[in-house]
Amino acid sequence: MVKELVIVFAAQIIIFGGGLITWYLKSKREDKLLAEERTRDFKIETYRTLLEPYIILFTFTASKREKDDGSKKLLSVKYKTAAFNLTTFGSDQVVRSFNVLMQSMFNADVDNIREDDNSYSVIMLSLIADFLLSIRMDLYTSNTKLERSEMIEFFITDIDNYRDAIDALKIDRDIYKIYNLRNSILNNGFE
Repeated sequence: MVKELVIVFAAQIIIFGGGLITWYLKSKREDKLLAEERTRDFKIETYRTLLEPYIILFTFTASKREKDDGSKKLLSVKYKTAAFNLTTFGSDQVVRSFNVLMQSMFNADVDNIREDDNSYSVIMLSLIADFLLSIRMDLYTSNTKLERSEMIEFFITDIDNYRDAIDALKIDRDIYKIYNLRNSILNNGFE
């Protein structure tokens, strides 16, 4: 009889302990999912702020005034705040792609860009597409099979003329320096 009582009592303790452990683990998981959801919403809003000037600049129906306003947003406090937020929670890949994009914007020698040379456009399109792809991988799936050109295909009418160049471009931190050197050589007649 005592042996049966011990078995029943032990079974109740095991069931109670298992239920308690299950409740604890489920609670922790729910807390983690809730925190991830809040972080995801914050990331989406930050990414939206960082992308907005580029969306305006690549909207061909936007007026010159709208495009100037879009360019000014790159220098706004709101934009800088979003960039700081990015550095605190963005994945390494997103931060790196954003930094390369911004350095290319800051350091481009736009006064010497030749109209018959699409290199700068290809580089900037590649950088923006790389940034979009990094955001996609950070928010949704790191296993994406999309190429850079597919990320911007919806707003480039002649994408087929640039697809191979956009997808093949090797992006590193000094890409803008390479372009500026190439551009300087072309402008000085050293082809």
